[in-house]
Amino acid sequence: MKILITGVAGMLGSHLAEILIKKKYTVYGVDNLIVGKKENLNFNFKKKYFHFLKTDVCNKTKIHNLIRKVDVVVHLAAIKKVTEIQSSYATLDINVTSTKIVLDGAKKYKKKVIFASTSDVYGVSKNIPFKEDGNLIIGQSLAKRWSYAVSKIYCEHLCYCYYKEFGVKVVILRYFGGFSHKSSFSWSGGHIPNFIDQILNKKPVTIHGDGKQTRSMGHASDLAMGTYLSIKSKKAIGRIINIGNDQEISVLQTLKMILKEMNLNYKKINIKFIPQKKIYGNYKDLRRRRPSLKLAKKILGYKPKISLLKAIKMVVNEVKKK
Repeated sequence: MKILITGVAGMLGSHLAEILIKKKYTVYGVDNLIVGKKENLNFNFKKKYFHFLKTDVCNKTKIHNLIRKVDVVVHLAAIKKVTEIQSSYATLDINVTSTKIVLDGAKKYKKKVIFASTSDVYGVSKNIPFKEDGNLIIGQSLAKRWSYAVSKIYCEHLCYCYYKEFGVKVVILRYFGGFSHKSSFSWSGGHIPNFIDQILNKKPVTIHGDGKQTRSMGHASDLAMGTYLSIKSKKAIGRIINIGNDQEISVLQTLKMILKEMNLNYKKINIKFIPQKKIYGNYKDLRRRRPSLKLAKKILGYKPKISLLKAIKMVVNEVKKK
């Protein structure tokens, strides 16, 4: 089977490519390498199973030429979260445009699409754990931070439209926070890689808000495995499925776990708490975020294998090698 991965040089894309290549799938990967890293693609496998093209996901001609060659498209490429001082235009424009290009290609050549959505779409819902059939409650439009979630919600509707009206086989996966040694070690890569980077480089550790907000973070290889299972599954077509780790823990407690793993004293670390409003303006941070994985288990047989503590140990060990 042949698979196209957009955003292949990113954290999740590179982990997925590795799984597929090990199983002797032929992988075509595209990335513009603005955020994705070429070093993430240093696979120790025969080159015949992997073909990389540096291009923009909004290049319709090139993307459609690749879609024609494959059986399944995994659309991971996207512009992610924006702060109050950044432009939200690219997030809205590129995420929607690229998804429509992928769906049009899948419609034309009759291919299956795995669309990468996000837990951000659950917005300010207080129905914990988040279930796929729950209402999506988004914050105010004057907060730029919501543009990412809005772009993904629009694309979810677009995917479902192409499924119902044009017969395109689509699976929508809502990913909850993932990290690994292939993450971007900054806030764009999530709080865990950022903490590790700041600690190793003896910088002040920055926490957005009070640190008491909870998140459900998992190793990217678990998220990649959930994606692989959706590629194989027929039952997942036309469904929205949460993928991630359902272990819920506060940001501050996560930092303490990292420090303990690195044999450092929490009391001796320089921690700076940055008010959310200073970064995201009118955006109000979610206090809790945890997925229900019942549907993922039922439809895909998915269950995360790596605990948060083990994932932290794995990343710390890998980063120390560099």
